[in-house]
Amino acid sequence: MRLPLNFLALGSALVFTALPGLRAQGYDNNSLPVPENYLPALKGILSSAVSQSPRMIARNAENAASEGNRIMMRAGQLPSVSGYFNYYPWDRQVRADLANPTTSNKLAYNLSLYQPIYHWGALQNNTLIGELQLRMTQGQTAEGYRILVQEIRSYYLQLIIKKAALGKARLSLQMAEDNYAVSQTKLEKKVISDADMFVPTVNRDKARLATDQAEEDYGNTKSVFAKLCGAPVLSDAQVPDDIPELNGPAPDFAPLVTSFTSQKELNSYTLRNLGDQIEVEKLTFENLNTRLRPQFNFVLGTSQDQQSYTTNLANKYQVRDYFTGVQVQWTIFDGFATKGAKSSSLARRRQLEQSYQDTTADLTEQARHQLKLVEFARRGMDIADRLLTSSIGAVRDRKADATRGLASENDVNTYQLNYLDSRISAFAARSDYLMKTGDFLSTLLMDPALSNLPRP
Repeated sequence: MRLPLNFLALGSALVFTALPGLRAQGYDNNSLPVPENYLPALKGILSSAVSQSPRMIARNAENAASEGNRIMMRAGQLPSVSGYFNYYPWDRQVRADLANPTTSNKLAYNLSLYQPIYHWGALQNNTLIGELQLRMTQGQTAEGYRILVQEIRSYYLQLIIKKAALGKARLSLQMAEDNYAVSQTKLEKKVISDADMFVPTVNRDKARLATDQAEEDYGNTKSVFAKLCGAPVLSDAQVPDDIPELNGPAPDFAPLVTSFTSQKELNSYTLRNLGDQIEVEKLTFENLNTRLRPQFNFVLGTSQDQQSYTTNLANKYQVRDYFTGVQVQWTIFDGFATKGAKSSSLARRRQLEQSYQDTTADLTEQARHQLKLVEFARRGMDIADRLLTSSIGAVRDRKADATRGLASENDVNTYQLNYLDSRISAFAARSDYLMKTGDFLSTLLMDPALSNLPRP
């Protein structure tokens, strides 16, 4: 006989198993290179998304439906009471054996209690299947939040980058319009010809187009982000102006990969879900083995009706009946339906077991690969930050040259645009590093944001 499951909320149970291991290896959740540790407003957004995001609202509804299914599966072990009641104050019968019709009132009822006694463990298995299915649904909800966290982070970082890109586009437009105005003045003074206005005009129009596109892209991203989080659209003031520089040495995540891959069963929502599906198929197969066996039930009840129990069939009497005993139900032959169902269940179980093995191997390789991507992203970020520092120095030097009359305003503007390009590139590189780190920690279920899931 299988023992009942000690049911816990799967998502938070797995996370709160993993996070202490993260701290035990010397990692502070508040100093990990994930976006919300550098952009504090994002922490509140991620926390609220558990209950506000349309995607999570839908998943929570799935959890509620699965809980209802668990209750229905459990009901098979519990007693059930049923019955009926009929009362006819006027009952007229026209019979061939009597000269005249008879009129009477009629009362009939039945009330019975039904309690399964022994079904060869099938009912207990159904209860376990209901609990496993609920746990699978909650695991899918936790997996959905894990993916949602990364999407929210990505869109939030994109907002910052696109805000910076919009600022650069507006500056480029201002410079193009200023250049157009200067050229227009020269044209009016006959210093240049109409043909010389072609380039300033095209540059201005291109800058306007780029600015309009940047504004639309930025606004659309804000709308998508709001829908994703189930929150109002952020104002420009609520979108940070930059992604801060990540100072300090890069954390060494190699021990985490070693710890993760050395587990007998990898810590993963997907694997736990597959394991539960395998267990469901095992229980289903056990139930199929009992389908053609007799099933024993206890019945207790009372009933009342009319009955003829003399040689004169015309004489009917009201009879009240009390009964109790054992009911046996037995399907002896079902046309090989059970045999086919067992074959199907075994095939599904083999398929799930193969998927479990393949997913385990994929997760192991994925963790190692993602660690490499984190390292590459860190190196790329360092290069981008160095280029940004160089660009800042170049703008400073060019402004100093302009003060001494060694550089024109156009030269300064050109360097300023180059600086903005370097700044956007640095933001993109920092975003890439933060997202790659988030992907890595999320795969290992060591992402600090997963602690927003309800505790078991």
